[in-house]
Amino acid sequence: MLRIFLTFTLLSALVLASSNYTVRLAVYKNANKLQKVIDQYPPALKETVKTYSKHGHTYAYTLPTSDRETLKKLLPAYKKVFKDAYIQPTKLK
Repeated sequence: MLRIFLTFTLLSALVLASSNYTVRLAVYKNANKLQKVIDQYPPALKETVKTYSKHGHTYAYTLPTSDRETLKKLLPAYKKVFKDAYIQPTKLK
C-alpha cells in the first residue's frame, strides 16, 4: 500500500512540476497548408506560433509560458483559425 502511495505521489509531483503551458493548435500532414492557415493570424499572434515535424506530421503550438491566465485570454483568438485549439501542460522551455 505504501509503495502505491509513494508512486502516486511521485507521479503527481511530476505533473505539477510541469508549470509551463502552451496552446496546441493543429496537426497537419502538409506543412505548406499549415503555414497558409497560420498566415491568417495577425502579425502579433503569428509571432507566437511555432511548428515542429515528427513522424511525417507538422505540429503547431504557441510559445510555452507559465502564465495560464494569459493563454486563457488568448485562446478565443487562436480558436478563430483553429476551432479545436486547447491549452495543455508542456515540458517545453
